[in-house]
Amino acid sequence: MFIPFALLLCAAMLRPELRPKMVYWRAVYSIWVTILFMTPALFLFFWPGSSDRKNNYWLLCWTAGFLAYMVHFYFTVGVIFHGSLAEVYAKQGPIIATSNLLDTAWWAFDLVLAWFVRSEAKWIKIQRIAAHVYIPVTFFVSAVIIKHGVVRGLGIAMTVAMLTSVGVRLIRRKQAATAATGRLAPSP
Repeated sequence: MFIPFALLLCAAMLRPELRPKMVYWRAVYSIWVTILFMTPALFLFFWPGSSDRKNNYWLLCWTAGFLAYMVHFYFTVGVIFHGSLAEVYAKQGPIIATSNLLDTAWWAFDLVLAWFVRSEAKWIKIQRIAAHVYIPVTFFVSAVIIKHGVVRGLGIAMTVAMLTSVGVRLIRRKQAATAATGRLAPSP
């Protein structure tokens, strides 16, 4: 995971060197890298079953996506908007700006829990599921509904991967429930 992440993020930072509006393109390319790592993270998170390998890949992808997102956040909020929340809210509007800030804080919080809290507490599971629904929904709105081009394609792929994984989970859960009901039913 580290090699693809390093290569993709380096490419996202170096490619704009050849273009006008370098900072803008660094923000664009870093969000592409974010979505590229969010996609397998979401797929693995919702895929049925649990194993150390699956959980490790989920965590590494989820972390890489966040790190790329923080690069994007730096270039948008820190450079383009001069570190001014007032400017962020003026340019993005209150709904998008608040959503982006909530994404940032919640994703960071979830990663702190994932890396440092070894607990099966119900509230951690609930907040993690909620984060893995809310954050992709905001990315879907931004990438697929508001934007166009490559980011739209990446957003669609992310959404299809996530919905496929959720669908397989629901089908398997229904099959398991049906099989358990069939085993419990008395024989004629």
